[in-house]
Amino acid sequence: MVFALASLALVASAVQMAPPGPLVATPEDSAAMRMHVGDTGIRCVRLPCASRGVFLPDETGRARTELLYADRDGATPPPPMVGRPEVQAAVARAWEDRACLAIDARLIGGVDDKPVLRVDRIVGPCPGTGE
Repeated sequence: MVFALASLALVASAVQMAPPGPLVATPEDSAAMRMHVGDTGIRCVRLPCASRGVFLPDETGRARTELLYADRDGATPPPPMVGRPEVQAAVARAWEDRACLAIDARLIGGVDDKPVLRVDRIVGPCPGTGE
């Protein structure tokens, strides 16, 4: 009995310490949020390095709070996305130029429930990037 209780306590503490689950897509009709895409500001001496990605900015718009998608090897393409063709082109251009672009977007379910970035509008260069 003591062994069973100790095992149960060990399992319960392990569950509490487990990392959060993977990011999931939101419903198609959920509200867009401010995101940044492109240069993350992370600089590394060697790979892997998340120097490009899609991330949530802090309230000032100048710092990352959550990295949602990352290019860890310098060769990862921009995330799968939907939106007007000119909006998708602007996001892809920022990605390739290693610039930072503020967007209003959300993650929605795509093929096999893999999240797709739905970009509603381009806000402009990320604050503090000087672009």
